[in-house]
Amino acid sequence: MVSKYLFAGLVFMGASVGFAAPPVTEPVAGLYKAILQQDDNDFYQEAFITLRTVNPGNGTLKISANVKVFFGDSTSTEFLTYEFDDCPMNLLTRQISMKDAKNDVSFIGSLKSGKLQGEWFSTVQGKVGQFEALKGASPTAPKNGVLVKTLTGHYRGEVANTHIESNLPERISLSLVTTQDTASTDPTIKVTGNVRLYLGEFGSWEYVETKVTDVQFNFYNRYLTFKTAEYGLTFKGTMSPAGSYEPKIFADGLGEAAEAKIQRQ
Repeated sequence: MVSKYLFAGLVFMGASVGFAAPPVTEPVAGLYKAILQQDDNDFYQEAFITLRTVNPGNGTLKISANVKVFFGDSTSTEFLTYEFDDCPMNLLTRQISMKDAKNDVSFIGSLKSGKLQGEWFSTVQGKVGQFEALKGASPTAPKNGVLVKTLTGHYRGEVANTHIESNLPERISLSLVTTQDTASTDPTIKVTGNVRLYLGEFGSWEYVETKVTDVQFNFYNRYLTFKTAEYGLTFKGTMSPAGSYEPKIFADGLGEAAEAKIQRQ
């Protein structure tokens, strides 16, 4: 006969180890709102990570992903979209890998209870920084963090001639409009706009205006180059995440003609 004390101990052991409530887990598929932080500075970007799942019927689970990285906040129309056709996930550790040879950005992290976090990389500079994404909520922006701004906007600044034969006007404004280039198979940003060179003060009617052409913008190092449709000018420089642009200006037949300091207004 089992004593009442032994029976009570068996009941206690069963309750503590055999009948514990299972942990609450979230389905893998869904929309995750993300913060992408950069190492070595205070800049960050917002992103949407959409995970999709399908069971092919052979006992495996296939995960694919769409990642939309924004310039500006998540309402901005300026973003890059990346498709990852196969995102392996380790069932034991929940580590998930989002990378594809066709994309120049990748994400390696772990997915637990509706939170996806890890590190993100680019083929240009290697590790970029950390990321955190939540399903059904927005992660908190880093304290003292600076949101990477959209290129779209109006910029004003000054021009300093550096060539003896260059007499470009000393005041300049730059207007840029950016959109996702849907005609391209690769995630690229289409940039349009115009340059005004003022002979008088800003706001005066004494200016010449020309469209920008051949615009190239590197997403990772933010190197921006463009030409003017008229006057044979080429601008080359880095657009800071805060919206400051200090290009060198080259002129056909002269080479480097001037430098500019332009700030988003």
